Amino acid sequence: MAIAFTHAHVLTMTSAKPLIDHTVLVEGGTISAIGPTRDLRVPADVGVVDVAGKTLMPGLCDMHVHIVPTQDDEASEVNRLGALAMARQYLAVVLAGGVTTVRNMAGTPFHLRLRSLVRSGDVVGPRIFTAGPLLETSFTLPGMEDSGELVKTPGEARAAVLRHRDAGYDCIKVYNQLDAGIYDEIVRTCREVGLQVVGHVAFSKGLSGALEAGQDSIEHFRSYDFALDVRGPEFPGARFVGWLHTTPARVREVAERTASAQVWNVPTLGIERGLAGLKHRAQGDDTSWLPPWMRQMLERLDLAGVFTPEQIDAIARGAPVRLELLAALDRAGAPLMAGTDCPGCGLIPGRSLLQELELYVEAGLSPYRALQTATSEPARFLGKSDEWGQLAVGMAADLLVLDRSPLEDITALREQAGVMTQGRWLPTAAIRELILAA
Repeated sequence: MAIAFTHAHVLTMTSAKPLIDHTVLVEGGTISAIGPTRDLRVPADVGVVDVAGKTLMPGLCDMHVHIVPTQDDEASEVNRLGALAMARQYLAVVLAGGVTTVRNMAGTPFHLRLRSLVRSGDVVGPRIFTAGPLLETSFTLPGMEDSGELVKTPGEARAAVLRHRDAGYDCIKVYNQLDAGIYDEIVRTCREVGLQVVGHVAFSKGLSGALEAGQDSIEHFRSYDFALDVRGPEFPGARFVGWLHTTPARVREVAERTASAQVWNVPTLGIERGLAGLKHRAQGDDTSWLPPWMRQMLERLDLAGVFTPEQIDAIARGAPVRLELLAALDRAGAPLMAGTDCPGCGLIPGRSLLQELELYVEAGLSPYRALQTATSEPARFLGKSDEWGQLAVGMAADLLVLDRSPLEDITALREQAGVMTQGRWLPTAAIRELILAA
């Protein structure tokens, strides 16, 4: 069914200046016309949604999520509830946050199936891009074998990349313990077959090695702590301590090196705040509308066991420096995308992205710039700028309707009237019903 959104303030994300009192016409999931409401004729057979005074903008992108569940093995405990039913609810909760695109950062065959079901319209949810199982030389964290793959030689690494390519994964995720030669072979093979290399920074390579290799995206500011430490070689670097031993000049220098390499960063500031016990307004979000299994999961996944108390203390005390680094990267022209690493540390899928963008504004980015990191910039990173991420004729109608403008106050993202995905208009109440019905 064709739908016209009338009397909207349209934030196209091609400009920071909204189009006032405009109509956006959607046909077949694609924007077919945009124009002043007084001038744009709406055919009689088109459904009309009057959004007078509201802001219409592109749906948001969360470029670092972990879709739950990770598999649908009949022998698994998760199958007692039904993996697909849980995934439907997870994706509906993501939509309830205004998020219409996600990048899943540790994929399995189940996620490939889920991606296909969303594309076909059999599952209502955000557009999915997914990495394959993360590649690592040795697993150091519990549960990594569920969505990871060991590669212990360059030959094994090359074979893994080719398998992931053939399976249909969108990118290759690298992790902490990769040997330098294995990392280099992953990058070489990915360049050969046209896959992006994303993830952590291998300890064996360090930030300099990742920048030199042109790693496509770095998650969580990994290894920036080591690169920022100015104490000298007599102080062997422990993880996260470098945030406490840096200077504005070093922050600026590292940001400029990153910009020169044009390596993207996905900071995931919110989850480290949660890990460190630094409260934020989003952590007070109502969870009563979530499925019971998700509420239990959010209470359980605090990630505290992953890091030592000393590391968590360094993460907490280094929070202001991470904000400083984010601002410095932006000033230097280094590309940025928003991502959350949800659902860890109580972060609600979808809603957690709103907290992330608020932190970007707290760091000094303008609201418009923060919004770019969750709309047009992810599209640019994925080579999809001509398909979505902005509002223009011919682009996908991934839409978010807000009660007020986020340009004046980024927290307006919390006041949502509904989203459109794949041509389907879902008012907020309808999304809540979709969650319960899954």
